[in-house]
Amino acid sequence: MNMFPGVVHEALRRTTVNAKLARRRLRRPTNLHVAPGTIVVAPDALPPEVTVVAFGPDRITESDVKSVTEIDALIADAPVAWVNVDGLGDAALLKAIGDRFGIHPLAMEDATDLSQRAKVDTYPSGTFVVLPMPHGDKGQFWTEQLALWITDRFVVTFQSVPGDCLGQLRSRMRNPASRLRTRGADYLAYAIADAVIDAYFPIVDAVGGLVEDLEEEVFRRPTGRQLSQIRRARAELIRMRRALLPIRDTASNLIALDTVFHPETRPYLRDLADHVARALDQIETDRYMANDLLEIYMTSVNLKLGETSKVLTIIATIFLPLSFLTGLWGMNFEWLPLKDQERGFWFSIALMVATVAGMMTYFWRKGWLRDSTKQ
Repeated sequence: MNMFPGVVHEALRRTTVNAKLARRRLRRPTNLHVAPGTIVVAPDALPPEVTVVAFGPDRITESDVKSVTEIDALIADAPVAWVNVDGLGDAALLKAIGDRFGIHPLAMEDATDLSQRAKVDTYPSGTFVVLPMPHGDKGQFWTEQLALWITDRFVVTFQSVPGDCLGQLRSRMRNPASRLRTRGADYLAYAIADAVIDAYFPIVDAVGGLVEDLEEEVFRRPTGRQLSQIRRARAELIRMRRALLPIRDTASNLIALDTVFHPETRPYLRDLADHVARALDQIETDRYMANDLLEIYMTSVNLKLGETSKVLTIIATIFLPLSFLTGLWGMNFEWLPLKDQERGFWFSIALMVATVAGMMTYFWRKGWLRDSTKQ
């Protein structure tokens, strides 16, 4: 039994609310009309939660810290350290971390401005990288800005909301046999970027599977629900493409940074660029399929409408001569053929049945009675 229901509820509320805030702030710069290099904290930003992972070939230390002094005590003799800042609601703490690791003021400004696109900036004291990190909460794709500051020994990352796709990476770091434990900060930076790129594939596959399933359904029975799903799939694919296109250029720029990444790490960066290209190719294919699917849906709807109109037209056409015959014998004239004969009623019925049979035979030979949507 959970002994802390209030804590769990608050954590869930924090994750949901701030995911919405991150999506809302995605296109809205927060550093307008301020001096360059100014750290601007959004009013709804979360207080930072700082986690330090200091490791080497023979040991690893993980700890949550509250101040730069605690960070120094953990990373003093560590070969490599990863400092993750989760939440951007304390300008003083962010500035202290930036000063400790020599983060350029412009890089700190971009780290707190969540409207940045993927990019690489080089400074004398380090390299700054921005990557959109994917999320797929409740089937809705959105990205959270992940900023990295890379030096010879340290990687500092900044996130805005709780939760990320780096859990497996942290598990690998705890394994003494992992390659991460024997490599430098440049390989750690690559591994973080690779985890971000790999997180796109399950989301892309899910949207692609939805498009393929809809293709079968639309041919069989188009519905209004399918139109909503097609529109949603197209929107998700457009958002993913918009996020990944700048990452492609960023991956190419990372490969060109000879002074930042060790020669042994650069082949992994080329593999990273290949992953981005594969994801983009899959998105482009699914996007074309979604566009075609919309046209197929409209065509199927029009065919169904045409079939309905055809059936109604045939019914109306059949009843036209029947209405004529009943109207003819229903006229109030003194003399009408067969009016006073005993078999006149049955003769009129037989004539109407023969008329319907003749017309149905004619329609069948013309192929008008076949369902054109199933041919």
